[in-house]
Amino acid sequence: MNGKAFIWDLDGTLLDSYGVIVSSLRRTLEELGVPMEEEEIRRRATEGSVSDVVGYAAARTGRSFQEIKSRYSEISGGRYLEITAMPHAREVLEETAALGAAHFVYTHRGSTTAPVLENLGLGRFFKDVVSSLNGFPRKPAPDGLLYLLEKHRLERDRVYYVGDRTLDVDCAKSAGVKSVFYSPSGAGRADYVVRDLLEVRAIAAE
Repeated sequence: MNGKAFIWDLDGTLLDSYGVIVSSLRRTLEELGVPMEEEEIRRRATEGSVSDVVGYAAARTGRSFQEIKSRYSEISGGRYLEITAMPHAREVLEETAALGAAHFVYTHRGSTTAPVLENLGLGRFFKDVVSSLNGFPRKPAPDGLLYLLEKHRLERDRVYYVGDRTLDVDCAKSAGVKSVFYSPSGAGRADYVVRDLLEVRAIAAE
């Protein structure tokens, strides 16, 4: 092994899942009678998180956050087989592993994390997976990353957290690891900004 470790976000990074997420949120809001355009749902979910949309719905309806979140999870959880991998996700995992890099996951996704990864044939690449089931504070809090660093005795200066949102970059910074921002448009600020996941190969080879 070359001592480098890549910790990956899933939704919007390795998983092309925002279509399922947004349409499931829209159905949840429709059931509650809360109006919100699909583009606004997408903006809130991608710039922030699913919890931002759920929190908004809870405030509008007076229902509990957990009740709404549970209903969303029921709707979206039944659709996990619709989720596909991002372009070049498998290739970048295979090729960077061949270079000696180790791979981990830190995601807000919950009980569908393992089924999605196994369905796509990606689970075998990861030495450990931390999801919302582990109970850590949500990103940008760095607790999930710190847990992986300590458990696997990873050297901070050789660890890269790859994500597609600003909160992923902030999480990496708070944990003291390098940030890799996956942004097909090329916009964004991080230690590394990649338009295509295959660009992570160059980071692994440095």
